Amino acid sequence: MSASTKQKVLIVDDVIDNIKILIELLKPNYKTYFADNGPKALELARNKLPDLILLDIVMPHMDGYEVCQKLKADSLTEDIPVIFISAMNEVGDEAKGLEIGAVDYITKPISPAIVKARIKNHLKLREAMQELKRLFSTALDANPMTGLPGNNSIANRIKKDLADNANVTVLYADLDNFKAFNDKYGFALGDEVIKFTSEVFHEVISEMNIQESFIGHIGGDDFVLIVPSILVEEIAARIIKKFDDGISRFYSQSDIASQSIQSVNRKGEKQTFPIISISLAGVDLSHRRYSTYLEVNDVCAMTKKQAKVTPGSTFFLDRRTMT
Repeated sequence: MSASTKQKVLIVDDVIDNIKILIELLKPNYKTYFADNGPKALELARNKLPDLILLDIVMPHMDGYEVCQKLKADSLTEDIPVIFISAMNEVGDEAKGLEIGAVDYITKPISPAIVKARIKNHLKLREAMQELKRLFSTALDANPMTGLPGNNSIANRIKKDLADNANVTVLYADLDNFKAFNDKYGFALGDEVIKFTSEVFHEVISEMNIQESFIGHIGGDDFVLIVPSILVEEIAARIIKKFDDGISRFYSQSDIASQSIQSVNRKGEKQTFPIISISLAGVDLSHRRYSTYLEVNDVCAMTKKQAKVTPGSTFFLDRRTMT
């Protein structure tokens, strides 16, 4: 495991020898930071946001209990699990530590095996809690029609991929002539087309066995997929084929025969419209250096305009580089 992906542990003790022992014990598996007093511990906790804190109790000026209380009172650090490691071994000492928010209490002298096991268990528990929070947040944000993550989740995922320098492409999907279809066939059948489109995305991702992917629903007939850049062209080709093969079932036989429908345009005038097609606009995050999600969004909008210039289902990939 590289240093950048190791979980972070902050060690707080006023005795340097104790810190050295814990660093030696943990450094093969974790990235460690240390502080020898309470104020420095609070500063490091806010700046480094460790995944777990090992905290001594008896320290000058600010003891471990006060440090823990301040950590739990700060919205930035309140969710970081704190394990007390102390020579104070009375039941009341342990109870007080747990009451003010610590998740565990280990007495000195420490057992290396016990320390490592408890750290591992509490980090696993924290990961599980974070995943539950993520799922809950996604559920609140989900589109009620498709159940797909909505705008907040889409923005958060793109921000994460930017921060991780991920080799992914943001694929913006938009249906052409969908309003005309709704006007003629009604919103109920239009909703079925939206659900069908969502199913197409899921089927392609599943058939290609792509583990690292994301499908979001902006709203209406607008979707966002985030997929590995190396596979984006094949993914787009499969989506277009599957969509074009399946869209005909939502039309009458006469409209399918003519490959068009009679509906009204935005001016209220009768007009002939082609069968619904899908436009896919891809923005490769590894080809350009973006600093914000909004930059990606702007390029997606421009790329979508390029994709919609060509009649029928199409895919346009922005490959321009920018330093």
